Amino acid sequence: MKERASEQTDTVPAPVREAVLYVRVSSKEQEKEGFSIPAQRKLLTEYATQHGLQIVREFEDIETAKRAGRVAFGEMVAFLQENSASRPVLLVEKTDRLYRNIKDWVTIGDLDLEVHLVKEGVILSDDSRSSEKFMHGIRVLMAKNYIDNLSEEVRKGMREKAEQGHWPTVAHVGYLNNSETRRIEVDPVRGPLVAQVFEWYARGDVSLKEVTRLAGENGLTHPRAHRRLAKSEIHRILRNPIYAGEFLWKGKRYEGNHQPLISKILFETVQEVFESGNRPKYTKHRHAFAGLVACGRCGCAMTADVKKGRYVYYHCTGGRGRCGNTYVREEELSRLFEDVVRRVQIPPDVSDWIAEALRESQGDKERFHRSAVMHLQQQYLATQAKLDRAYDDRLAGRITDELWLRKSAEWEAELASVRRETAKHEKASHDYGATGSKILELAKNAHNLFVLQDPHDQARSLKMLVSNCTFDRGSLLVAYVKPFDLLVEGNESGNWLASRGAPRESRSTPGSLLRRQSQKRLIDQAGIKAEVTEPKR
Repeated sequence: MKERASEQTDTVPAPVREAVLYVRVSSKEQEKEGFSIPAQRKLLTEYATQHGLQIVREFEDIETAKRAGRVAFGEMVAFLQENSASRPVLLVEKTDRLYRNIKDWVTIGDLDLEVHLVKEGVILSDDSRSSEKFMHGIRVLMAKNYIDNLSEEVRKGMREKAEQGHWPTVAHVGYLNNSETRRIEVDPVRGPLVAQVFEWYARGDVSLKEVTRLAGENGLTHPRAHRRLAKSEIHRILRNPIYAGEFLWKGKRYEGNHQPLISKILFETVQEVFESGNRPKYTKHRHAFAGLVACGRCGCAMTADVKKGRYVYYHCTGGRGRCGNTYVREEELSRLFEDVVRRVQIPPDVSDWIAEALRESQGDKERFHRSAVMHLQQQYLATQAKLDRAYDDRLAGRITDELWLRKSAEWEAELASVRRETAKHEKASHDYGATGSKILELAKNAHNLFVLQDPHDQARSLKMLVSNCTFDRGSLLVAYVKPFDLLVEGNESGNWLASRGAPRESRSTPGSLLRRQSQKRLIDQAGIKAEVTEPKR
């Protein structure tokens, strides 16, 4: 009986771990072409089979979302929170498929999951070494930089459209967007009413409030919300030069090619009416560290005042009453931040080690871009062949000129789109490594660069390094942004410098030192007092 029980116990299979699969593409065009989603799903499914993981749910996003809030991503987070007891494994192709920004990173980190980045060969959990967490943090920043690069290309295209004299985005009240020509046209209903609004206010004896009332009574409504316009919206209309044939885009004025609703003389008359009754009462100063520091006593913001026309003092706004915090000169605040930045600067040998790891991780990114560019080149050749055949058909009289003009315009637009996408991938591939180099350069020379900057440049540098800064009677507390917090921990422990002067064969590598730091942190978090010692030399 005992032998049979023993045999039965031996044959009981080990429990299968559950896994959640997440795939994402950056645009609906990719999803339609089957360029990315099937490949990701196949890779992750095969990985789960090989490692004995049972996929219990799949989540798929096919929309672009630079900000957190993707539909499937949010559903996945909710599912993982509900099933936290079973601790399922999260399977993702690579870093930039999962995170689009720092908020996504923090959200996933709070779930206390084991994340498998299959293509990168990385498994992240509480037991991961500090070096792995740091490198993962670098990749998250690079993924965000890649998205920023793509957004920059979109902004560049809109700027080029503006330079051609075409309004590049959603039409203002009084105009409509033509989806075929990608131009704005006069709204036959609201256009004349907007012109009438200018006529009323140009008289000089009608208040803005009265003009708003007249516009509502005459039927001027918001084109999408279908409600009456507010006073502030009427004010923006009367200040907008687009109705006189010009427009402002990113601070620059352009001569538009659209049909104006009013004359430039009428527009200038309206501006003179504004100037005669709405003069600015004060000039708002833009102080360097405003918005970067909060009061350490009551939590209110710190604001700044200029004394004697030259000295800038920061103090608590007192929104919750007097708290007893002191004033601080901008120069003194800069000195306190200088000490904060000094703690980030890393030794050259650590920088060299990280640089080597970054070079190794860049290979996957470059292979992805090469594959994407090859696909775009095939699409470009196929479209160009269509254009050439249609041109031959036109010369032979097999198609009409009207059909040729319509189809050639479509194909030319497609070719231009492919060229832009190709340029984006080529630029992003180059910037991937450049971004890592910039991060390392900042960490290696953080303090040296900081002391040479003026306060405004210092504030821009600080926003990359720290958050949640508080000042309390001469003391400054900050929280370092990931992954710079790990650099500070390494510098404070002194382990990175401890092995200098030791025999070469017994020196600790930065990776081993970071692993021991990670082990010590895990022990401390568990509430166990222990000492992590250096290996015997």
